[in-house]
Amino acid sequence: MRPIRLRNTLALIALGLLPLAAIAGKGVWTKGDLKIRYNALPATALPAASAKQLGVAHDRRQGLLNVLVTRGKDGTETSLPADITARAMTENGSPVRIRMREVKDDNGISYLGTFTIRHSGTLRFDLDVTPRGAASQHIQFQHTFAVD
Repeated sequence: MRPIRLRNTLALIALGLLPLAAIAGKGVWTKGDLKIRYNALPATALPAASAKQLGVAHDRRQGLLNVLVTRGKDGTETSLPADITARAMTENGSPVRIRMREVKDDNGISYLGTFTIRHSGTLRFDLDVTPRGAASQHIQFQHTFAVD
């Protein structure tokens, strides 16, 4: 893996893989030099060209979940492969299916999940992230979507 430097991070943002840090519903889990960054957003938060490049519909009902696992100090982090299981539930307890996939490019590895946003409201996300060479981490967060 190559180190993720500022210009590479900017490239990820341009691709829509990390707008992540700039959009609500984001988070960072940290332990030592291991970081797990995650967020959820509607596909319309991305430029249409970025959504197309990622192979996702640029639609207000298309939800995205992004997870990035890195190791290293700020500015020279390296992305890590990981096993990721993602689940979501609506406010009334209905499950929301999330299809996760690995996205590789010159900057490293990130993970993109896609799901359908059926109604406006809050989704509760549960992530199980197991970075290569590290213990599994359970992360919970929620994000409110408006589609109506």
